[in-house]
Amino acid sequence: MITTTARRRDAGLLTMAMILATAFFLAPPLLFGPGRLGDFPRAFVGYWSSGSPDFRPDLQYLVDYQFHYHLARVVIALPLLVVLVTLAVLHRRFRPAIGTLALVAAVLLIANVQGAVSPFGTLLPILASGPADADLIAVLAQIRDQLHNGPTSPALDVMLDEYVRWHVAKGLLVGLLAAVLIGLSVVTWRRRRRWLSLLTAVAAMAALVVVAANATTVMNPSPPLLLLLQGSW
Repeated sequence: MITTTARRRDAGLLTMAMILATAFFLAPPLLFGPGRLGDFPRAFVGYWSSGSPDFRPDLQYLVDYQFHYHLARVVIALPLLVVLVTLAVLHRRFRPAIGTLALVAAVLLIANVQGAVSPFGTLLPILASGPADADLIAVLAQIRDQLHNGPTSPALDVMLDEYVRWHVAKGLLVGLLAAVLIGLSVVTWRRRRRWLSLLTAVAAMAALVVVAANATTVMNPSPPLLLLLQGSW
């Protein structure tokens, strides 16, 4: 029998989950504005042309924006994940559905931790996401030449460092997620919930594939960075 206290607890958790889910998508843009990310290609060309590893003010603004944007989402996604895991533990009947939502929240958390760890790295795909002017085309050609033939400029060294940091963070966090999923798969198998155990195991294997891909990128970042800048990421 469900007590009044339990109902209130569940209602509070559900309300908190809905508030946090809504805040995850709405709060960062409201707090920090649109961010002017469309200015990144121009700011990047100026940064590359400066010959310095230090960000110019226009680029630093965009990097700071990305950091605060993703950090805000981390702050929201973490308690959301805790609430969903709590609900999954409390309600066996709805555990698969709530567990799926918790897995989505974990993936969103990982993506935004990456963004906070490497905000400059999250901006790089913009360079290949739309039409480029002559200056950007020339800069991308120089980057490709340096990645193929070397030597690398200070700006490209920073790009590679950020790109590696982005993938290290992803690999470590997805590895942790894989370990949790493997543990859940073992527990559910022992409790004779075979289908749930198999689904969790499949998710764990997918996570391990992602870990392996990120480890490969960390060991040799130049080819995947080149693909990213060509819009093939």
